[in-house]
Amino acid sequence: MSRRAFTLIELLVVIAIIAILAAILFPVFAQAREKARQANCISNVKQLLLGALMYTQDYDEKFHRLLVLNPTCYTNPGACTGGCPSKCWNNDPNGPDQAIGAEDMLNPYVKNTGVWKCPSDNVRRDDCTGPNGWWYPISYSFTHFQPGTYENTATFGLCAYYASADSKTTAEVGRPAQTVLMYELWTMVSYGRHMSYWRWDNRNIADPNWPDAPNYFTVNWCGTGDAQFSLGNHNQVMTIGWADGHAKPMRRRQLMYWPWDQTAVNNRMFNYIHWNEAFKP
Repeated sequence: MSRRAFTLIELLVVIAIIAILAAILFPVFAQAREKARQANCISNVKQLLLGALMYTQDYDEKFHRLLVLNPTCYTNPGACTGGCPSKCWNNDPNGPDQAIGAEDMLNPYVKNTGVWKCPSDNVRRDDCTGPNGWWYPISYSFTHFQPGTYENTATFGLCAYYASADSKTTAEVGRPAQTVLMYELWTMVSYGRHMSYWRWDNRNIADPNWPDAPNYFTVNWCGTGDAQFSLGNHNQVMTIGWADGHAKPMRRRQLMYWPWDQTAVNNRMFNYIHWNEAFKP
């Protein structure tokens, strides 16, 4: 009795079909996984926004700062000109934080340091002590406000950094549902030990020349060119947190008119990052 078996040609055809199906489906599976991570990221941002709004209720409706210098580490307010304990700096993992960051101000409200990390953020953090990861990573930053020469052209956000200014209050924000409070900034230097990192120039958020993850540019941190900076990216969109407490994914280049310069300011072009209602569409 004869027994029929697959021929070599038939096996090759089946293998080719399986390979083609795999090539088609694997990107779909990758996108589905990224969608799940993006949903987790949106949830993180939502929790941090709620924490930020609860903070405003306890502090005269004023948004938190990006950073406050730790008085334990400084003999002179605003500068470490002498007598600054070495334990305040990154080379001592057992020392106090050199500064109090946004995460320190909001953690009493969110009560979960895990929400500071986007699951898609794979940038390695470094505390410059040798071992990595002593503290939790931070994937999010807040828009910066500083009055003066660059108030409308660069520092038109909500949260103050320098001691010479205060953050904006909720009453000052024009159309909170159309005003960005936080966004994704993935960088090696942003973790609970150091601070929730910030960008002095808010234009960077929408700058087409800034890299989207997984691309990045480098600066010096613990060594030469070792720190990575990247704007978060989920299938070409970034998770944006708004001043009214809602979060949604959005292409970052849609956040403001480009190029944002004095001409754009004078013409009142649209800007979802700006606190002033005059720049809302």
